[in-house]
Amino acid sequence: MEYLSYVYEKIFGGEPPTDDTQGAFHTPRKVICFGNVLLDRLVKLEDPQLLERFGLELGSKGELDMEKLNQLAAEASENSQCLTNPGGSALNTARILKQLGTQALFFGAVGTDKHADELRLILRERGIEARLQTVEEAHTGQCVCLVYKDNPTLYANIGASARFEVQTLSHAVSHEGQSFLRPVERKQILYVEGFFVPQRGEVCDYIVQHLVRERRRLALNLSAPYIVRKNPQAMLRLARVAFFVFGNRQEFEALAEAAGGFRNVDELAKHLLESGTKVIFVTNGSAGVQVITNYVEELAPPGPVGFEDYRAQRAEQVVDATGAGDAFVAGFLHAWLEKRSLGECIRMASNVAAKVVTQVGCNLP
Repeated sequence: MEYLSYVYEKIFGGEPPTDDTQGAFHTPRKVICFGNVLLDRLVKLEDPQLLERFGLELGSKGELDMEKLNQLAAEASENSQCLTNPGGSALNTARILKQLGTQALFFGAVGTDKHADELRLILRERGIEARLQTVEEAHTGQCVCLVYKDNPTLYANIGASARFEVQTLSHAVSHEGQSFLRPVERKQILYVEGFFVPQRGEVCDYIVQHLVRERRRLALNLSAPYIVRKNPQAMLRLARVAFFVFGNRQEFEALAEAAGGFRNVDELAKHLLESGTKVIFVTNGSAGVQVITNYVEELAPPGPVGFEDYRAQRAEQVVDATGAGDAFVAGFLHAWLEKRSLGECIRMASNVAAKVVTQVGCNLP
């Protein structure tokens, strides 16, 4: 490491950033993901009494302090098997994209603890490309998912992820000849999970102002109602710029209410479409997805606003629905980058999501 620092100082005149690179980045990837890096721990509960003891509502999502989160995970895994995976919404999407055949590059931050080492090892073993900023004296983010009767309760502490710096991203652009970016005339997706937006406004502004150009497009996932309610204006600004906006109906309803001035989801969608060509996905679980768009064809000006409902692909047996939304995004982006029609992309997305919910954790069979 000292030798690498010496070489870096001679070439660039400064210290290297505290980030960790997995793999080579000579070929720009078609999808660049920005999100929280979490070590996921998933436990299937036999009864919901544990949730009641910790004052958690079945099916809820939120954040807990690290001590309480570790206590929750420890008690949950006493009588049940605990499955560990690299997690976080955008990282889930990157993992599924790789399984489908589309390479993605992930940006995030980890701490200097054993969980960071565990995550790096898993990412290397699975061939997932990630640029991880290392944050000194910080815990790596963790997530505990407790599943009772196919209903997941999800709580996290994002730890070091909250301290991902814009300098890590700007350095990757300026000192690497923009190696992770494709030319603006070629398709590339910059995908931001909603969980990434709080505390990283500067990073999101940099992505919008310096990276989004022409066919290099922004995709946004609203991620959770509580995230939207706490950050309505930031989410609204990103949604106006995004070419793709993903979310379930509860998340869109939360944005319409929290941002102010919108009576319902349809009114919010029409407002967003006024800012340019856009495809909005309002998912409704097993009921399917509503697509609201003014997209006509690639590079064409926006057309009339259309509303279309697509039925969900029926899952053989729902085992764990936790990563269905992340898988839907991966399936859609994979098909979109293969130049399939919008209808084919949505069917592919539904098919991938239906397969993922038959597995424990966000994984394809």
